Amino acid sequence: MKKNICKISGFFLILNFFTAFLSAYSAEEILGKENFELLKQNGKIQANEFKPKEAKFSLLPDTELSDKIAEELSNNEGELPSLIGENIYLIPKENIDLNEASVILRSVSKMEGMQYYSNGEKKWATLYHDAYCIAGPQDRTRIDDKIEGSANGLIQYCLLNDNSLGKTNYEVSYFQTENEISMKLVNTTPVYYKFIKAVKPENVHINLVMTVCDDYVVVYMNVKANFFSLGVLEKRMQKSLLNRLAAIYTWFSKQISE
Repeated sequence: MKKNICKISGFFLILNFFTAFLSAYSAEEILGKENFELLKQNGKIQANEFKPKEAKFSLLPDTELSDKIAEELSNNEGELPSLIGENIYLIPKENIDLNEASVILRSVSKMEGMQYYSNGEKKWATLYHDAYCIAGPQDRTRIDDKIEGSANGLIQYCLLNDNSLGKTNYEVSYFQTENEISMKLVNTTPVYYKFIKAVKPENVHINLVMTVCDDYVVVYMNVKANFFSLGVLEKRMQKSLLNRLAAIYTWFSKQISE
C-alpha cells in the first residue's frame, strides 16, 4: 500500500513539473525570432509614432495579458492618438520573482523620489515629488498601497506629483496570471504642462506587462496619449511622456533585481 502511495505521489510530482514547464512562455516565441535576436544583442527595442495614421502596437508580445492591451486598442473607437510609444526589454531571469514584482508594481508610494533625465533642465532630476494611493479618482485623501494577495483584477487610484506635469490623479489597474503581471495607468484628472491644460482626463494610457519566460524576463511598456497640438508644447509633451516610460522601467528593473 505504501509503495502504491509513493508511486502515485511521484507521478503527480512529475506531472506538476512538466505542467509548469509547458506553461512557461518561450521568449523567442512571444517576441518573434527577429525581435528576440535584437533584444539579445541590445537589451531594448523602441518604437515611437507621432500622429500615427493607424492605432497599433508593433512590439506587443504574444501573451495573454498583452492580448488584453491589443483588444482594448481595437475596441477603442475614436480619434487617433497624438503619440504611441513602445519600449520592450529582455533581461536574464536569474532570481526575479513574479509575486515580488506584483508587490513592487502595487507599491505606488515607492515611486516617490524616482529619477529621470529632464530635457528641459538638461540634467537628472526627481520625477515624482509625491506618489501615493488615494481614496478615489477625484478624492486625494491618502491611503495605503494595496499589496496583499494577488494583483489580479485590482484597481487602485493614485496621485503623482510630476516634476514637469504637476499633480495628476490616475486609475491603476492590474492583472496577474501564473507567468505575467500587468499594470495600466489612466489619468482621471487633466494633465497640465506649466499652466496649460495639455491633456484631458482618460487621454494618457501607460501599460507595463512583465512576462516570466524560460530563461528570460520580458518587460513590455507603452504609452498612448492624446494631447493639445501646438508647436513647442506638442514636442515637449512627446518627450515628457516617453521619458516617463524609461524612468518607470529603470525604477522597476532596479526594484525587481534587488
